[in-house]
Amino acid sequence: MFKPTAVYIGLRYTLSRAQPNHLVSFISALAVTGMVLGVALLIVVVSVMNGFERELRERILNLVPHVVLINSRIDSDWRSGFTDLEDLEVVQEITPYAELQGLIYARGKTQPLRLLGFSKGQVPAGFASMLAEQSLGLPKSGEVLLSKTLLERLKVSLGQSVRLVFPGTQSGKTRVQRLTVSGVFATHTELDQVLAIGQLEQVAQIAGFESGIGGFRVQLDDPFKAREVGYQLLEKLPYGYGFRDWFQTHGNLYQAIQLSRNMVGLLIFMIVAIAAFNVVSMLMMSVIDKRRDIAVLQTLGLSGRSIVQVFLVQGGVIGALGIATGVLLGVVGCLWVGELIGWVEQLSGRVFLDTAVYPIDYVPVDLRAGDVLVIAAVAALLNGMATVYPAIRASRVAPATELRY
Repeated sequence: MFKPTAVYIGLRYTLSRAQPNHLVSFISALAVTGMVLGVALLIVVVSVMNGFERELRERILNLVPHVVLINSRIDSDWRSGFTDLEDLEVVQEITPYAELQGLIYARGKTQPLRLLGFSKGQVPAGFASMLAEQSLGLPKSGEVLLSKTLLERLKVSLGQSVRLVFPGTQSGKTRVQRLTVSGVFATHTELDQVLAIGQLEQVAQIAGFESGIGGFRVQLDDPFKAREVGYQLLEKLPYGYGFRDWFQTHGNLYQAIQLSRNMVGLLIFMIVAIAAFNVVSMLMMSVIDKRRDIAVLQTLGLSGRSIVQVFLVQGGVIGALGIATGVLLGVVGCLWVGELIGWVEQLSGRVFLDTAVYPIDYVPVDLRAGDVLVIAAVAALLNGMATVYPAIRASRVAPATELRY
């Protein structure tokens, strides 16, 4: 237990405005500032990385199929074979689709294109929600929906026609299709770089799929079990089917987010550790500056244990002020970082998060109370460890040596 006398003296040493040694005051301010910045930055960085991970799960993986079932010779009576698969507990939905990859040409400009075709009655939930939010529906025959990014790059507007160029099949003939732009959408993900949406029947006809579809998109309750469930689905399907999961298409993105979170978190954590070492320097200089005061206190009856407590209180108060202020600034920073990035983009005229490089075009933030508590606890632990050695050194001051003259 800390004695009241030790607590009082420790608080007085910490909060007193009269600091004859300006170097000690400067190092004290540096220690507090380092702790504040370290804790605040660590909270913001971890929350942003949590946000990227959340957006990968809830937005990107809501648009990207968890499992794609493919068969080059799909039977025209494919609907009867998928009734049992839809009843599986791990499967959320199975939707037929057709896909083509090629080029889109308009007004002398060419861009890579990925054209997805869906049936009006069987649109994947992720796309259906996205289109409903933007008051869009599936295009009719002869029409196409373009992403906002493609529309801006091609410099076309609604109602204008574009040419879609696709590589030839076994005949080797290149296919060209003219479609009218009937709507524009934005997923705010990397898909906007190449994505267009058309009608399933038309896309399948252009691609030459005899069955009218190109494959099946499967969404699962747990996307991280995609590979395991993929093999289970193959066991229930006839010979000739294969599958592709999201780990093959976006697994590197998930790994990159996890690696960035760990590495950046470690680097920011080092700032907190350096701030703790600043506390050591501050307390050591405080011990040197107050060694005569310590000697006088010892001659008045203050024990060595109480001297240790005095400097533990001083270091603890500095750490508590720095950690509390850092937590407050970190939480406020998480609430405002998105608006701040948007304001800087408008002011500078530059886009910091371009989907050509990043998976999404905005800064996501997922502030978790557990992360804040862990960061504060680790910072407090480092700060407590930093105060032990200076406090012990203070208790070993020899009164006779200090008061000799």
